[in-house]
This record gives sequence, C-alpha cells and structure tokens, in this order.
Amino acid sequence: MNTDFSRRTLLKRFTGVAAGAALLASGEGLLNPFTAQAADALWNKPRSANGWDVLAGRSSGTATYDVPGTNLQVILREGDVGTVLAYVAQRFHYDVTQLEASRGRITGHSDDRQVKADFESNHLSGTALALYPDNYPLGVKGNLFPYQVTAIRDILAELQGVVKWGGDMESVKESTFFIDVSPGSTKLALVAETLRQWRLTPGKGAGTQSIGDPKRLTAAKKLASKQAA
Repeated sequence: MNTDFSRRTLLKRFTGVAAGAALLASGEGLLNPFTAQAADALWNKPRSANGWDVLAGRSSGTATYDVPGTNLQVILREGDVGTVLAYVAQRFHYDVTQLEASRGRITGHSDDRQVKADFESNHLSGTALALYPDNYPLGVKGNLFPYQVTAIRDILAELQGVVKWGGDMESVKESTFFIDVSPGSTKLALVAETLRQWRLTPGKGAGTQSIGDPKRLTAAKKLASKQAA
C-alpha cells in the first residue's frame, strides 16, 4: 500500500480526514486488496469507450501540459480535456499523494491499442489520465486510505462529474481518471473555463479547498452514489 502523502495535505486537511471517514463508512476506500485478471484485447474502433475520436498520433490533437506544483508533464488531448485532466493531476498531488517522477510514471495520451478494460481505450483519444498505474494496477482495489478516497471524491464533485474515476469501474483501476461526457459537452467547456479563471484568481483552485466542509462532503457523496452505481 502506498503510505506516502502530502505534508501540505496534513497541515491543511486534518479536519477533513475525520469527516471523510464518516462519508466512507459505507465501504469506500476499504483496505482489502482484490485482484482480477484480464486478457489484452486490441482496440480497433475509431472512438474510445467514452465516445471521443481516437487520435492518430501525439502530433495530432494533443498538447503537453505541466502539472503545477511538480516538475512533471503529461500529454493530453488539447483544449478543455487537457485543462481538466491536468487539474485532476494537480489536485491529486496536493490532496491525495505527492506526484514524483522517481515514484512512477503518469500516462495521458497513448498509441498502445492493447487494452485489458474498455475504459483503458480512453488513453487513445487523449481523454484519460493514469497516475502511477504500476502502483495502482487494473483489478486491484484498496490501494488508498479512506482520507485519500475522500479527496478523490471531492475532486470529482468539484469538476461536476465530467471526470470519472477508475476506482468506480467494474474492472477497477484506482490510478485512472477519464472524461465522462461526450464531445461538445457544454458542461465540460464551462468547467474548463472556470479552471482557467481560477489560475488568474488568488485563493481559487487547487490547494485552497476545505475538503472537510459539510457542503463539499455532501456533494461528493451525492456524485459518488451516481458514479459508483
């Protein structure tokens, strides 16, 4: 199990840990590893599982995004998708566990058509992000402490459900996040624009949230009941 966590998170979120434990009493974030094996399959469809066009290569429709607060970069679909998923990585770094190149890789767009679960095809369209996939592999559940799951739920709720967590998939993969709305989504565009405005506004965006706030916990629980169904 990964026991590393952000010192910044401890200083700013201690109260949120206790509150989050209540949110997750129903069973989320249980520390009971479960392993399932899946065979590789070749994804030959023109669209990834979430309905986005597969990108021909990294020079077509992708861009390199910095992960603020780190020295890391990730290649994602250019535009609103990249803005949102890069923000997921930033908040993961601040609130779940620190992202460091020495600890593993992060993956955005990929040309590898070999997938073990359909949602892994979302990397082909540049609409998925995997943070330490070797540490949190497909089929293994229980890698995260309850307070880390609470933080992830808060991230998803803050993004109004336009991103889904692989931890909620039938073939679980707790390292993965992917866009869960169709191309042209108005909600995605609005969320992305909000994130861009936060970059310009002191006191907004990643690192400013109070995860233990009752309203945030309620919103996170409500979304989890939908996405984990």
